[in-house]
Amino acid sequence: MPIKLHLALVIVSNIVALIAGFILGMSGYEVLKPSLPEMLQNKQAGFIVFGLIPAALGYYVSRFIFHFIPGKCPKCGSHATYRPSATKKNAFGVKQNIPVTYHCKSCGYVHRTKVFPHHRPDVT
Repeated sequence: MPIKLHLALVIVSNIVALIAGFILGMSGYEVLKPSLPEMLQNKQAGFIVFGLIPAALGYYVSRFIFHFIPGKCPKCGSHATYRPSATKKNAFGVKQNIPVTYHCKSCGYVHRTKVFPHHRPDVT
């Protein structure tokens, strides 16, 4: 699968998994609400336990699955593995944004996309 298509599928599946996890979790909350302990019948606790946790779980499962679905190396046409974007500190202690990359297993080529992690500007 070409890298642009693979990256689009990764982004769309992450969003769908996030929303689906939230909806399924909150639907489960409404069904189980009468039989839950009093502590979980609180709206805020129910939102966290049945809304945010399943949403985060769906998002991370989606990200995990796409590590095993390879893209196609633009140089040699072999399998290229997906690595998500990150923010790391370089040797001088300055934060550096690393985009989404695809690493070819055969030729060693690293394709850097233009998708960077979201970063907030420093507010002083």
